[in-house]
Amino acid sequence: MKALLIAEKPSLMRDIQKVYKKMQLPYEIDFASFVGHVVELKEPHEYKPEWKKWKLEVLPMIPEKYEFRVKKSAYKVYKEIEQLLKSNHYDFIINACDAGMEGENIFYSFYKRVGCRLPVKRFWTSQTTDKAIQQALLNLIDEQDALIRNLRHAAMYRTIFDWLIGLNLTRAATVKGGRVIKVGRVMTPTLAIVVKRELEIQQFKAEPYYQVELNLGQFKALWYDLKTNENKLKTLEAAQAILSSIGPTAVVRDLKTERKTISAPPLHSLLELQKEANKFYGFTSSETLKIAQSLYEKKLITYPRTESKHLPTGFAQNIVVNLQSLSSLEEYRPIAQQIISDPSAISSTIRSKKYVDDKKLTDHHAITVTEMPIGRKKLSPQELKIYHLIARRLLAIFMRPYVIDKTAAVLQSNEFFFKANGHMVIDPGYTVLYESFKKKQEHPLPSMNIGMECPIRDAKVLSKMTEPPARYTDSSLLDAMFHAGRFVEDKQLQKILKDAEGIGTSATRAEIIEKLISIGMIAREGNSLKATSFGIDVIQSLAHHEIVSPELTAVWSKKLKDIADGQMNSSEFYKEMLGYVKQITDKFIALNMDVAEKEVVTVGKCPECGQPVAEGFKGYSCTNKTCKFFISKLIMKGKITPTDAKKLLNGKETREIRFTWKSGKKGKAKLKLVDSKLEFVFSNLEKSK
Repeated sequence: MKALLIAEKPSLMRDIQKVYKKMQLPYEIDFASFVGHVVELKEPHEYKPEWKKWKLEVLPMIPEKYEFRVKKSAYKVYKEIEQLLKSNHYDFIINACDAGMEGENIFYSFYKRVGCRLPVKRFWTSQTTDKAIQQALLNLIDEQDALIRNLRHAAMYRTIFDWLIGLNLTRAATVKGGRVIKVGRVMTPTLAIVVKRELEIQQFKAEPYYQVELNLGQFKALWYDLKTNENKLKTLEAAQAILSSIGPTAVVRDLKTERKTISAPPLHSLLELQKEANKFYGFTSSETLKIAQSLYEKKLITYPRTESKHLPTGFAQNIVVNLQSLSSLEEYRPIAQQIISDPSAISSTIRSKKYVDDKKLTDHHAITVTEMPIGRKKLSPQELKIYHLIARRLLAIFMRPYVIDKTAAVLQSNEFFFKANGHMVIDPGYTVLYESFKKKQEHPLPSMNIGMECPIRDAKVLSKMTEPPARYTDSSLLDAMFHAGRFVEDKQLQKILKDAEGIGTSATRAEIIEKLISIGMIAREGNSLKATSFGIDVIQSLAHHEIVSPELTAVWSKKLKDIADGQMNSSEFYKEMLGYVKQITDKFIALNMDVAEKEVVTVGKCPECGQPVAEGFKGYSCTNKTCKFFISKLIMKGKITPTDAKKLLNGKETREIRFTWKSGKKGKAKLKLVDSKLEFVFSNLEKSK
């Protein structure tokens, strides 16, 4: 017996190969590897010549049979594996792509394109440690297994559905709008979420308000209305009237202390990891996914593309080996060893449904560190940060809860009431792991009793302005996509979106955000994301179409999940899908689109051909379409502004720009154009570094 094992990436192939050499199996294995997707669905004109023309009359475009083409970037890899299949006799193939829906799609789209008929066995594991690989090789799953088969069908139909929706609606919108307008099942409702917030900010009018504050020595208190609990006053006159009417002291009228016991949060799903990395380090969602994937390939963490925040019981019962990998790190050694030496703490956590629940698992369990210690592995600063976030979360679930006393005091001065709040930490518990991230310390109120009289040291009016809602960050937008049910009114659809875990998946949300940026519909400003005028125009033009709402994704994501769960027949899904595509395309064609063309901003003359160079979404390019001159707006995380581009095109050096080198180190340098190519100019100080 002889098999060909095809991994999704070369690094995984090498890891499996190394373990295989130490094993005795009843068959021989040859090894090959993809580089992610090696094939893709054909473009419309490759099915029918008339589909090359962007005309409304040819819509909707629905192929009789869906065919794949080889990606240009992966042509060499495709041909090498195709040749292996032709020149060798194999009894079966082992699909060792990532264990999930996308892994199934990567393998079977190739399998169909290459015309293979060999039986397939599935290599399935959430970890890349030697032990996990060995177990997966010993327990290959047959391709006809219901779980695998249903997952494969759901993956394929999701790809086809997105092709049909994206290409038909993009063409309709582009023809109607007079410029390229990309539309997508997940992309467009995500844009709508950002646009809604941007319009709220634009329409916001700041209004003044006032507060009255007492300084009582060890603490401060704010006036509030006893009936409404409101502490803001609309006029300065009202605030000054209170200020002038208070006495020299304030009497304690009420004291309430509530003890809060807060357990550690669940383990990371990819979404939670992306949110935490954005909050603590400012990493974009795509950066976090890339770093996590690298750590997975280095065998240090479990599979990162997961929606789950729980561990399976079997995995949790052997969690000590994972904790032991952390005891090799000096900063975690005392905590890890203390946990390992306390079986009751471990068993208590394993019994908690908050952390361990077989019923709440998706394709994969929560992200956690593996039993592989870092040892001498060389990690970049970014990789270390993500690894430590995952390590802290694992340790935290075995530690004592965070216990705090929250005290609210009500004081009275003449006929006016004031409120003060204080927090006292009783037990820091698991939060000792997060000391370096704390922005503010809890301040307890001093010891008081009801009837106690407190001298007022000072009193003043605070003048403030109402603030607009904050723009989305990667973290808050990912959260909004996950909780997309908030944006629909229908209760049943809210429930569907909740069950489907919002719009997009853990593996695609970051990609959607980056795509919206790349096509100029949203822009990144520091850590914030804002809708561009183009993005706003698109959503306002589509305002009454269902593609703008998360409802569309909710309904069809539920159907795809039903296929994966074996609750819906794939042929039934396809029949419904075709009817829907025809209906939604007709609605789109009936829309009135009004999307203004963006004004072209030129920054100088092209050094290659002398034509104007214009600012685009991704950079500065020559307006002569046959000329390939281009300056990216983002080079090694350094931002090239229009002013920088103008200087370069005028033969001058830019300002000093902060770059991030491949090693992860940061440094400053200027740029200049030499023979139409960018060169770095370092100061003597930077050279010495």
